[in-house]
Parts: sequence; C-alpha cells; structure tokens
Amino acid sequence: MTARNTGHIVRGAELDTPQPEDRAEAAPDVGKAIRRAIATVLFPWLTSRFLFKPRVGPGRKDRALDRLAFWRSVAGLAVVMLVTYSYEENVWLDLLQKGIDTGRWALILLPLPVLAMVIVTRPSRRALLVPGVLRLIRRALIALAFFHLPYALILIAAGRFNWTSLLTGTFSVEFRSEIGWDASGADAFWLLIGVLFVIAFIPWYLCFWGCTIYWMSRTGLFVGEVHPLLAPICTTVVMLLVTGREIIEFDTEVPGWLWLTLNICGTVTALVPAVLEYRHLRASGYRFREGPEPVTARSSAEDAEAAG
Repeated sequence: MTARNTGHIVRGAELDTPQPEDRAEAAPDVGKAIRRAIATVLFPWLTSRFLFKPRVGPGRKDRALDRLAFWRSVAGLAVVMLVTYSYEENVWLDLLQKGIDTGRWALILLPLPVLAMVIVTRPSRRALLVPGVLRLIRRALIALAFFHLPYALILIAAGRFNWTSLLTGTFSVEFRSEIGWDASGADAFWLLIGVLFVIAFIPWYLCFWGCTIYWMSRTGLFVGEVHPLLAPICTTVVMLLVTGREIIEFDTEVPGWLWLTLNICGTVTALVPAVLEYRHLRASGYRFREGPEPVTARSSAEDAEAAG
C-alpha cells in the first residue's frame, strides 16, 4: 500500500468520524423539551391532550382525519353557539350537558364492545387485546377522577358527601362559614390561601375539566384503545343515541325547524368522518377477528421472521 493510498484512507476515516459539531447537532434539544413540558403543564388544553388524546397513525391520511375530526368539533361548536345564542341564555351549559351525557352513555355501554371484541377475536389473538384494555382502564379512571373531583370537593366542603350524589351529579348544598373579612390570625391566613387558590387554579381547572369532557365524549371513553375499528363505530352509536333522545324529548327554546336542522347537520357531519376513518382503518389492514394490529403489518413481520 502506498503512502498516497494510506493518506486517502486516513482522510476518509476522518471524514466518516462524527465531528464535535455534528454530535452537537445530533443531540436532542433539551431546552426545547423542557419548554414543551412547561407549556404542557401551564396550558390546560395541552395537559388534557397529553393525558387523553389517542395515538394517531404515522400516515398522512391518519393525521388528516385527526385534524378533520378536531376542526369539525370546533366548527360545530361555533355554529351552534352563534345560531342559538339569541334564543338560549345558557348555551355553554347546554353544550356541556350534552358532552356529559355523551360521556355517560359511553361509560354505560363500554363493557359491551369490549366483551364483543373478546368473543369475536380469534383465540390465538386475544392476548393482543390485553394491553389496549389496560390502557383504556387507565385513561378512563384518570378522566373520571378529574371529572368527579369538583363534585367531590363541593360535597366535602358542604358536609354532604355521599357516593350516590357524586356519581349522579345531582345534589343540593348549602355552605356555612364563620370566616369573615375581619378575620385575623390563622383564619385570615387560610382565607387568603383559599382566595389565591381560587384565583390561580380554578380557571385552569375549569378549562381542563371541559377538555376532559371533550376527550371522553369524542373518543367514546377511549374505546379505540382496545381495537382501532371500535372508535368510529362506538362513537357513532353513542352520538346517535344522544341525538335520538334529544329529538324525542324536544326540550329546547330554539325554534323547532332550526333546532332540528342543527341536529341533522351535526349528525351528518359526524357520520362522514367516522365512515372515512373506518374505511381507512380497513384499508390499512385492521380486522375484527385478527386483533388490534394490522393484518398486513403482522403478516410481513411473520414472513420476515420465517425467512430469517
């Protein structure tokens, strides 16, 4: 080997060796990760998204369908508020009650699709359902705990705590306090702490509470964690049940033709993304009897393992 060739090899090795600048660029941005974590804690909608948003597939169509579902919800909320604002005084409360009813129906019906999946899935694939069921239970328990926390605190503060009132959300309380503005000593200190707590935390938690209800109602209480195909089907069934009950009861201050138009348009605009999502999941290889993993992806992995 000549000296010229040796020098070429050395220079090539130097070029292939990562330089300090390259290693610095390849290192993760710790500062960005810290800022993102702080923002997630400070902004309640980001906190709820971190805790409750289902996983989105890596494909472009997966992200497009996720954005479509979100903006459909935002647009529907804006339209309902703008159209019914002049007829109803408590539009926010009506929308919030509808979200709570949707979450309640999802909770009541939740065991049915889980049991159906256990029955339908092939025996050799049933073990694949276990991680999803555990994720569903974990997310549902966290969401329900945050949802019922305000009710529990109110009942405890009023001395009327009981499980029936907590679970149903129907209670009447009366507060009696001996602490006045002329309090002094320990009473004044705790009064100040309570006022600061209300000013700093209550607005954050109210926003987070509403976002929690949104994710509970939109995801059918996270039923898609068990099997992706359950998400569009179960959320559609729950939506039809809630809408059907509203139409049957017909309890509204909005003119009948306008109220019925809003409900029909809301149903149609919810069905379209659900159908698109279901068709996309089927095209991606998801099947009910084959478990929560795409058939094509699993078949490819098994073929590669057999070939290896």
